[in-house]
Amino acid sequence: MRRASAPREALVKVESVGICGSELEGYLGHSSVRVPPLVMGHEFCGRIAALGDQASGLSIGDKVVVNPLIACRACASCLRGDYNICRNRQIVGIHRPGAFADYVAVPVDSAIRVPQEMDASLASLAEPLAVAIHAVKLKCRPLDDLLIFGAGPIGLLCAAAARQMGIGRIVVLDLQPARLAHAENMGAIGLSPRSIEERREALFPRGIPVAVDCVGVQATREQAMNLVDPGGSVIMVGLGQGRSELPMNHLVRQEISLIGSYTYSPEDFRQAVDLLIRGDIAIEGWTETRPLNEGPAAFRELAEGISRFSKIFLKP
Repeated sequence: MRRASAPREALVKVESVGICGSELEGYLGHSSVRVPPLVMGHEFCGRIAALGDQASGLSIGDKVVVNPLIACRACASCLRGDYNICRNRQIVGIHRPGAFADYVAVPVDSAIRVPQEMDASLASLAEPLAVAIHAVKLKCRPLDDLLIFGAGPIGLLCAAAARQMGIGRIVVLDLQPARLAHAENMGAIGLSPRSIEERREALFPRGIPVAVDCVGVQATREQAMNLVDPGGSVIMVGLGQGRSELPMNHLVRQEISLIGSYTYSPEDFRQAVDLLIRGDIAIEGWTETRPLNEGPAAFRELAEGISRFSKIFLKP
């Protein structure tokens, strides 16, 4: 039997891997953590091809999705249960080779079995869906309305997760009409950021308690702070710009909370997998699957904003 190189690792034959917006930053040379030479790819599904001598719980041929965040489980953050902000964390596709390849080695404890018949691209949404679940769980309450900046994959999945949580009206802002159409198809109201000011009172008669910024640039961060209610919260997920000049006096006077949201807990990831297995999240219409050798073209289209799809999966 083939074995993985490390005793507690599994070798996964990749069946589908999604292109993440953070990887576009690496592609463009704007990422401080994705430094060449590097095999990226952290949103993936595949089958167990080999197991290390001390790997247990899975069998050769099992279909799995992988939680790419590897926590040390020994630092102060981990001892509090905050594995997502582990001080020594490693992430597949950043600190170790990722899944834009035929095979990828991962800790066996990071792999979660999914049904054999499950679509591999759908299963690959587990990681970004977990990001969305973690973000909306930080401050959103059932029946409250929600404003989301960005109709890319994380914004759309935030809308989907919010609907599963029983959130009230969901409005998604984006500049691209095709992406706004995807948001509408998912049950949200899609608007240009220029339109929200004049329609704010009609759409949010009880105010905007929470805004989730899935873009992370000066314009979206500032607009979110200006639109949210006094005492409201802005959940900051997007990493578009490392620095922004923000209206801090407005934040102080209105007691607005800025809350960073990074990755997910193990519970968030498991909840994402469960939602996907149940068929509660759809990929039709806003995603596309291509061969891995078309990856350069896919990255280029997404980076230039000319793809009509919000998410592209690559299949080795």
